[in-house]
Amino acid sequence: MLDRVGPGFQDLCRQVLPTLPTLSQEEVSTIWANVSDFVERQLTMHKGVQISGLGTFTFSRQQLEVGNKKFVLVQRPVFIMAEKLVQTHGLKQNKVFSPGDIPVVPLNFVMISLEGPFNRDTIEGCVKETLLFLSRSISVKQKVEFTFKGIGVLSIRDSKVKMRFYKDFLCSMDGSGILTKALANAWHHGLGAV
Repeated sequence: MLDRVGPGFQDLCRQVLPTLPTLSQEEVSTIWANVSDFVERQLTMHKGVQISGLGTFTFSRQQLEVGNKKFVLVQRPVFIMAEKLVQTHGLKQNKVFSPGDIPVVPLNFVMISLEGPFNRDTIEGCVKETLLFLSRSISVKQKVEFTFKGIGVLSIRDSKVKMRFYKDFLCSMDGSGILTKALANAWHHGLGAV
């Protein structure tokens, strides 16, 4: 959920957000937690998820040298912001290569509605209206932090997009343990955050 809400929220709600004003903060958080659960389940099955109007959770692959000219292929989760959002707001994000063989599914509002007390239309309205609000916040240059429960935090600051995945999430996506070792080596060698 958006961790910071600007003062123009009520005005915006009355104009273009018919669903959000009918939900409590806790209900909105629950819906986004269910969205996060859906994304995490799909990633666990090695499928990406496209959240229309926001971006795509998928995987990148990278060859890492493990010594003696031996390489290991590491697959790790990445978030690629929607091109329209990037262009509209002049955002910058690190270039990410995602192989074309990873299936990407759209966010499935019906599946998410089966996980909780909210119907499909309420979930879709909440997601789309939250993303409208997020876009508005970006346009007025507010710092945005958007938490995906159990996955990580998407932050937009000074027109820079950064997705910080939680360490536990990264480890859960790494059945082989290779990514965990690579991350430990990257930190050990001062390569910084993932």
